[in-house]
Amino acid sequence: MNDQPMSDSERWHLLELCERSLTAKLTAAEKEELNTRLRIDEEARRLFAAALHQHAELKFDTHLLKQLAGESPPSIAKISPGRSIVSRTPWLPSALAAAAGIAVLGIVGAVWNWQLTPRTGDGTTLTVATVIKARDCKWAGSTLPTAEGSRVAAGMLELAEGLATLKFDSGAEIVMEAPATLEIVDAKACRLVRGTLMADVPPSAIGFVVDTPDAKVVDYGTRFGVSAGEDGKYLVKVLDGLVEVSPKATGEAKQLRGGQSVDTGIRRSQLTPSPNPSTVELESRRWQPNIILDAGGGWQIVSTAYGRGKDTYIQGNPKSKNFGKDPYFRVKRSSFSPELDRKGYVCFDLGKFKDDLKEDAELVLSIEPSDLGFATLVPDSTFAVYGLTDESEDNWSENTLTWKEAPAHNVATDAGKHHLPDPKKAALLGRFQIAQGVSRGTRSIKGQELVKFLQNDTNGLVTFIICRETDESARDGMAHAFATKESGSNTPPLLRVKVKDVEPASRETKD
Repeated sequence: MNDQPMSDSERWHLLELCERSLTAKLTAAEKEELNTRLRIDEEARRLFAAALHQHAELKFDTHLLKQLAGESPPSIAKISPGRSIVSRTPWLPSALAAAAGIAVLGIVGAVWNWQLTPRTGDGTTLTVATVIKARDCKWAGSTLPTAEGSRVAAGMLELAEGLATLKFDSGAEIVMEAPATLEIVDAKACRLVRGTLMADVPPSAIGFVVDTPDAKVVDYGTRFGVSAGEDGKYLVKVLDGLVEVSPKATGEAKQLRGGQSVDTGIRRSQLTPSPNPSTVELESRRWQPNIILDAGGGWQIVSTAYGRGKDTYIQGNPKSKNFGKDPYFRVKRSSFSPELDRKGYVCFDLGKFKDDLKEDAELVLSIEPSDLGFATLVPDSTFAVYGLTDESEDNWSENTLTWKEAPAHNVATDAGKHHLPDPKKAALLGRFQIAQGVSRGTRSIKGQELVKFLQNDTNGLVTFIICRETDESARDGMAHAFATKESGSNTPPLLRVKVKDVEPASRETKD
């Protein structure tokens, strides 16, 4: 182990070797020299890891790459052994931005992190925040500890599912909403690579920065939300206080106060994806069955993609459009903004066995990330599923359905009940729950009320109305979403029905 700090010339030499390794130009002697140095010198390993991290960042962040392309490397300056080189990007060799493979031998796989962890004077890791809450979290590719109570230093956090709360030493709190990638910079700054976060910044942390690939947000004591998309779009929504947003394309700062926002399309661009017909799909679409499937034991499975099946939703604004082509239906309750209430409508074609005796049944829905609103502002939620008992309204069309004309929906109902159907035309069949922050998985209902509803069907069509009973805790709460038959990435609504005297072969023909 080499305990002597590296000199400036040694650091530069190591960076040159790193550059040559990234471009596969190391000689046999240089390769041996680099491997030997990494084995015996911790500082060399940290410096090499930081260079690799910077290489990856430059490849990922096109804005930073373009910015650096126009800068001239400054003169060599004294490099403090305890200071991260990540913040000194301009003087890194230009080849770190090249899209080249890494040719160093197995030692590369032994580099513990993709960043250089800052150190205190006695050599211990300099941590800047604490994971104070990790609810239903699944992590992917994070370089930092993720358990509740963990102290974390500068580095990357990749949250695949759930909600994670970080408290920075400055006092600022950040709630990551999956899926999200966050880089912790220091006690008063972080970088949202993609996804959504909610920030609560007390006076002690005024000046806290949330950077994104396309904008910089500086807080002046407030509560605000930020979303960053991989398509270059971003959203900043201020709930209370004051923030300053500076688009990197223009550098023109804009101040936002409580209730104000800047939305460059992160939500709207994902509302109704428009696939390019000229684009060849490299992966097959998910299961969208347009047949009745025999699951054995008398169980039959039908989706909304079969026959006369349909799925969509309505929104509380009387002027809202039709959502029949959306890849998911949204459900929301908002006493703060009743015009944003939403109800889902799902209909199955049971004509092929409408006269068979139904013994058991289960309705299954697939949860989707909704990309609307903040999960932090919606507690654990209860959903109610109703069955449309007025069969005269079963013939609704998903391509024309709106708030004004939806089945079992009375626009004259008190605003506080707009999220529920007319009890004279619909019956409660069951409930399910979704924990705060959950954006994947399936939920279902089953039981005698559902079976009785199916047994009473006389026209071969059954309509379900999905409502959220739980209110948001503040404006801009998340609207939950569930996959429809138009989804290219998830399973549409399914109805599993157990019937008597069914001939499975007759179910395997397309409608």
